[in-house]
Amino acid sequence: MKPNLVGIIGGIIAFVSLALPWWTLTLSVAGYSVDVSVYPYRVLAAGFTIEMDVWYGWTALALVVIGGILGILGGVMEYGKKLLVGGGVLALLSVIVFAVGLQMELPQLSTVGITGVGLFSSGSFTMYETLFNYISYLSFGFWLALVGAVIMLVASRKPPVEAVPPPPLQPPT
Repeated sequence: MKPNLVGIIGGIIAFVSLALPWWTLTLSVAGYSVDVSVYPYRVLAAGFTIEMDVWYGWTALALVVIGGILGILGGVMEYGKKLLVGGGVLALLSVIVFAVGLQMELPQLSTVGITGVGLFSSGSFTMYETLFNYISYLSFGFWLALVGAVIMLVASRKPPVEAVPPPPLQPPT
């Protein structure tokens, strides 16, 4: 049997999503801006790691890693349809858990004076008599994880392709 390349690509895309931020908040004031990038396993602001308990990130990380592994295994195993479905569902769950968890945590920003921030939002707030502008959005890693999930689910629908057997050897004449 030939490997299911579509399933393998879906699993690889799920892994690549981990190298990119899943959510970004850009704060700007007086012509300067700082990006706060949330990965499933860390939060970076201006290149520095911020200590935060991102339970939803760690959960999403575990789900996307297991989903990516299942996607790759499903692409190379003879009866990999169930593995591809499982990988796609887990990768899909990872983006859902991340988005819901982050949305639940964002209201806590109001304790430091930042209000109205959502998964997709923009606006301004005043802190220390200074006007700050912000924009937030789900970023590339999130969307790649979603694409990887969809690709794995599509690959599970693809019928297995049998390898073409080599032609029989001709006896010497």
